[in-house]
Amino acid sequence: MSRAPNADFVMERLLQEAGREFPEWSFERHRSGWTATRDETRFTRPSLAALRAILRVHRTARRG
Repeated sequence: MSRAPNADFVMERLLQEAGREFPEWSFERHRSGWTATRDETRFTRPSLAALRAILRVHRTARRG
């Protein structure tokens, strides 16, 4: 029988995915959520999923 991964392992994998999707951004977890920083631009959201979603919108807006 397989064991379910622990929460720290899952969060580390999600953070790695975020780093691959947004290599120019650095990610930091804190008590109120997550922050992504690139140069002078910072976004903070309550979850890593919400933060990645706003970064996708930001990336699209910059290209458009």
